[in-house]
Amino acid sequence: MARSNRDAIYEATNWFVELTSGEATDADRKEWQRWLNASPENRQVWEQVEAVTNCFMGLDSKTSITVLNRPIDTKDIKSQERRQFIKTLSLMLTAGTAGWYGYKQKPWYLLMSDYSTAVGEIKHLTLEDGSLLVLNTDTKVAIDFSDQARTIRLLQGEIYIETAQEQDRNYRPFSVITDHGTVTALGTKFSTRIKSKHSSVSVYQDAVEVRPCDDLDNNVVVNAGELVTFNTAFSQQKQLIDRASMAWINGFIIADKMSLADFVDHLSRYHSGIIRCDPAVADLTISGAFPVNDVNAALTSTSEVLSIRIERYTRYFVMIKPA
Repeated sequence: MARSNRDAIYEATNWFVELTSGEATDADRKEWQRWLNASPENRQVWEQVEAVTNCFMGLDSKTSITVLNRPIDTKDIKSQERRQFIKTLSLMLTAGTAGWYGYKQKPWYLLMSDYSTAVGEIKHLTLEDGSLLVLNTDTKVAIDFSDQARTIRLLQGEIYIETAQEQDRNYRPFSVITDHGTVTALGTKFSTRIKSKHSSVSVYQDAVEVRPCDDLDNNVVVNAGELVTFNTAFSQQKQLIDRASMAWINGFIIADKMSLADFVDHLSRYHSGIIRCDPAVADLTISGAFPVNDVNAALTSTSEVLSIRIERYTRYFVMIKPA
């Protein structure tokens, strides 16, 4: 019976999991090489595996051997999750290029994260070099510290970093990679946020260098007190940051005559559901400090100072209307 393309895809994804697990032996690699050379179809499918993993994991590999030298700790994934990884990657390859992008936030990709937060959760971490890493709501990151570099891949959400000074070893650059480019710290405190079409970086101390991934020569140095938004091709003009924008690190939104519409937009990031603001009250302004770990309390306190009413249709859908 002739092998189907689906069989080749499944075999390729199994090989990928095995060879990037950190447990592969020389014999395994030779067996993989024999499989790769067995047919043009196998080689074509393997090139698809390389393409999709490069796209979603930020690998800089150009050849199969480079891919195989970049362990992704799949040995720590439970057997059930490994099966899901293989199944979902196979589906992505079958779906073609459009499918790769459509599956970007699906389970296999999220298995690549080392740390994550749920909606409404904020997490403080100390990395192995002593750097402080804070994850905002609904955030996922992958950490890759080697002898040459310290790299954080921001897969989703927003992070704040205070880089540590390494005194007892050779200098290792500290970088944050997003889908849109690379942010390299120049000894600093900064935050980085990723959205679907762009990323942004705000610098609170010292400076960072931003390089869009499609134009590495178009680097921009962002100094303390500045914010830059960038996509894959260019960086926008620098803006001044609002120091209150980093209040989330301590679990608050600080509003200073903020429009109700903007306030709701900020607060919605910490709510598992939808918060809608009626246009009739969208331009009302609010000031104060509001906890992000209790969205209902923040909304209630807002209704006590503004002429609005909060209508909760379910725990997931909230509407703000005129009183």
